[in-house]
Amino acid sequence: MRVQVRKGKARSVGGVILLHFTGRKTGKRYEVPVMKQDEDGRLCVYTEARWKVNLRGGADVEVTDMGRRTPMRAELMDDPDAMATEMEGLVRKIGLKEANQRLGIVVHVDRMPTREELAEAIRRRNLGVIYLTPR
Repeated sequence: MRVQVRKGKARSVGGVILLHFTGRKTGKRYEVPVMKQDEDGRLCVYTEARWKVNLRGGADVEVTDMGRRTPMRAELMDDPDAMATEMEGLVRKIGLKEANQRLGIVVHVDRMPTREELAEAIRRRNLGVIYLTPR
């Protein structure tokens, strides 16, 4: 079985938001458009982009959504095994078809992927998830 995380193919359930944050080492200001997701009531963003490391360990950010800028706390999860555990639960809850559309997961057989298969797909794509909570 082959499980893939498709680059740029996930469908957003909530639209585009703009993340505003400062680089940890360089102090560079970032304004990054991303597709927001709702994961059981938690606002999150899936990304493969390298800028995500600036949010490792948590960071204060601002999020512009529908013209409104809100201070938030960003927490990066980029451990493939931890992500696979959460993603496995989500896939079981929403089903393969919805997971394929929302998360960009491609499963090439007609069964639920294992946690190990999901972790390998996450590793190959260098995928991370950023959880956003209001400050």
